[in-house]
Amino acid sequence: MSKVIIWGLRSSFHSHKFIHQAFFDSLIGMGKDAIWVDDKHANSDLVRKGDTVFTVDVASKYLPIVKGARYVLHNINPGSKGIDRDFINLQVFTKTSTGENVGLPYVQWDVDARTLYQPWGVPTSPSAWMKPKQFDSHTEFWIGSIWNNELNQGNEDFMATYKKSLASYNLKFKQKGTTTIFRPNGLSEESAAKLINKSPIGAAVVGNWQRENMYVPCRLFKNIAAGAIPSSNSDFTELFDEGIGVFDNNPKTLIQQVMDISTSQKIIRVNEAQNKILPYTYDKGLERIFKFLDT
Repeated sequence: MSKVIIWGLRSSFHSHKFIHQAFFDSLIGMGKDAIWVDDKHANSDLVRKGDTVFTVDVASKYLPIVKGARYVLHNINPGSKGIDRDFINLQVFTKTSTGENVGLPYVQWDVDARTLYQPWGVPTSPSAWMKPKQFDSHTEFWIGSIWNNELNQGNEDFMATYKKSLASYNLKFKQKGTTTIFRPNGLSEESAAKLINKSPIGAAVVGNWQRENMYVPCRLFKNIAAGAIPSSNSDFTELFDEGIGVFDNNPKTLIQQVMDISTSQKIIRVNEAQNKILPYTYDKGLERIFKFLDT
């Protein structure tokens, strides 16, 4: 019987391990015959004809290439692995994504390059999504990293400004690790959602590079699933109808606009926003992957 194999990062930590975990959990929830293994030569015999293998460049040293197996590749040149058919490339959507829109904002399929561009999305089931609560919290929780690199692609500069803007409204800023239980300071999805749910703003702000390149962060979907209205210094109006989200690159204006929204209006907006993000769960993302893998 054919199965789905998540190849690599089972026992070692890398930031992409969270993606593999979400794929694996979603596949099991969808009733798929799925296994998750480390990138080891000893696991090579597990890949058989008819299997579908998900893999990433940082954990593909021992990836076996089996005739009749299908491959979902992230940041891997198929030719470098000797794969010339039965594959798709999986990439995160940005403004440089190529191909045709498939009827959803931020999702494109390039048939010539066999590349599907889409956000990673939200791993939790809609049944676990939360609604806004009425309370008087003065702590804005940030789940994730504050970082930068030599290419200045990180969020460090904007976050410094954002924290100062929050302070001008007497709001405390508190960073709480990352949304992965694989690290000592990590949180479960449930714990992270509870913190976002009691944050007064819950904005999915990004660094300037991500904003300019139209990168769609997982945080946008996760925060909405946790009961926050769509808000960001980046512009996501393509996904959300007018009157649902708050998008402003000026952090003070962004914060003020969110604070001006009543609890009753937030409930209405969150309900509408959560309906809009239903196509961006990992389950729906996997359905698209299998659909285009079959073309």
